Amino acid sequence: MKNKLLIVALLFGSSLIAWAASSTLKLSINGTVYSTNAIVQNGKTYIPLEALQKAGVKAVVSKTDVKLELPGFVGGVNQRASLEGCLGETLFNGVWRIKTLKLEAIKKDGTTPGWGLTLEVRNGSPATISPVDAGFDGTGQGIQLAFADASTLNVDAMDVQKLTFASLPPGGALTVQLKFFYAFGTFENAVKSPTKFLLELSRPIGDSTRAKGVNYSVPNPSLRVRLDCQK
Repeated sequence: MKNKLLIVALLFGSSLIAWAASSTLKLSINGTVYSTNAIVQNGKTYIPLEALQKAGVKAVVSKTDVKLELPGFVGGVNQRASLEGCLGETLFNGVWRIKTLKLEAIKKDGTTPGWGLTLEVRNGSPATISPVDAGFDGTGQGIQLAFADASTLNVDAMDVQKLTFASLPPGGALTVQLKFFYAFGTFENAVKSPTKFLLELSRPIGDSTRAKGVNYSVPNPSLRVRLDCQK
C-alpha cells in the first residue's frame, strides 16, 4: 500500500513540475489570430498542428512520425527563379512579352471544374518564331496554376498547343485562354482559387533560332504571376 501511495505521489509531483515549467502564448500566423495557443515548455515553444494546417502546411501523421510539407516548397511555387508580376502587367524576357488578362472559373463538358487564364503572348524578337522555338514545351509542361497550400494544376496538354505551336511574326500577338482542369469527379467544394500562374521556359533556344537574333535579355526567362494583385 505504501509503495502504491509513493508511486501516486511521484506521478502527481512530476505533473506539478511539468505544469509549473509550461505556459501559453497567443498565436497568430500571417496576421490571423488562432483560438488555440502556442505552448512554452522547458524553454521550447510548440505550435499546434491544427494551426499550421490552417496556415497551409500539409501534414501526414502516422503512428511513428509526422511529415510536413511547407507552402512554397512543393511544386516549385517559389523556388523557380522567374520574372514576377501581377495580373495585367506585361513581363518581357527579351523574346516574349506576356500579359495575364483574366482568371475565371470554367468547366469541361459542363461537369469537371477548372480555371481559365486569358493570356496575351507577343513576339518581341526580330524573327518569326513559335513559342516552342524559344522556351515553351509543346504540351505545356511547366505551365501551372499554384495554390496557397503549394498544390498545382497543370495546363490542358492538348488545348495548350494552340499557343505553343502558333507562328508569330515580329510584334505579332496571340490572345488565348489556357485551361486548367481538376481531376474528373472533383466536387465544387474542393475548388480553390489559385494564387500564382507559373510559366517555366525550360527549352533552350536553338542555334538556328539564335542566329536570327532571338535571345533572352534576362538570366531567368521563366515567369511567375501573382493572381492576388492587378496592375
